[in-house]
Amino acid sequence: MIVIQKFDPKDFNRKGTWDDRYRAMYSAQNNFAQYEKQSFWPMLESKLTKNGSYLDAGCGIGGWILFLAEKGYTVQGVDAHPQAVRAMTEYDRDLNVKIAGSDAIPCADKSLDGVISIGSLEYGEGVVKESLQEFHRVLKDGGFVCIEVPLANTLRKVFYIPLKRLEGLFKRAGGQSATFAYYLFGKSEFEALLKKTGFTIESIQTHDLPDADSHFGLYANWPFLRGNKPYELNALGRVVKAISNAISSWIASAGMVVIAKKG
Repeated sequence: MIVIQKFDPKDFNRKGTWDDRYRAMYSAQNNFAQYEKQSFWPMLESKLTKNGSYLDAGCGIGGWILFLAEKGYTVQGVDAHPQAVRAMTEYDRDLNVKIAGSDAIPCADKSLDGVISIGSLEYGEGVVKESLQEFHRVLKDGGFVCIEVPLANTLRKVFYIPLKRLEGLFKRAGGQSATFAYYLFGKSEFEALLKKTGFTIESIQTHDLPDADSHFGLYANWPFLRGNKPYELNALGRVVKAISNAISSWIASAGMVVIAKKG
């Protein structure tokens, strides 16, 4: 795992900023089309049954919980951030969500048929292994996990990560302090970690935004490739995306999705 750090502006109020963002994001939570367009949705859907019991670990603002509930599945959620859980319960008091980290899930052993963790495992500083062990513990034998994490892709390893480290050196020299942001995961490293925890990998694929002219990884990491809309690429960005994907989707993909089975 590769640590990515961040440098907040002086006097940055993290709690107040995220309180505002949770409220704003939750107001747009009724559009479920974005979830069905995800490339891994057919794989995930094939694992779900209407009589199964599922957990969204690190549920954030609860988009997947609401989407799956709309589809008729029984899903509960945990998130370590009280702001997110408060926003969800204010939206719907009947939602089964609790304040808890993925490394300390308040569920009994072998009580769940599946655990999903989309875009959350990478934020658990120092507890990724413990979180995977918790997923394994709460799953029934034969239960599955569906995990999406950011990928240490080729472009990031060759260019982005060295530049971030160089940026860190300059900012520390200027008196700024770094804090943990998230992890990037290598494909083989993450596969090995899952297998060591006791999972059998069933599928693994790259993951990025489904829209033809958008790309989360290229947009987020390279400002000169950005178009006029969020996550939209400009002409150069579309060329870089096309060339990268023509060689291999692993060169520039923002993330990867793994579906693995317990036992």
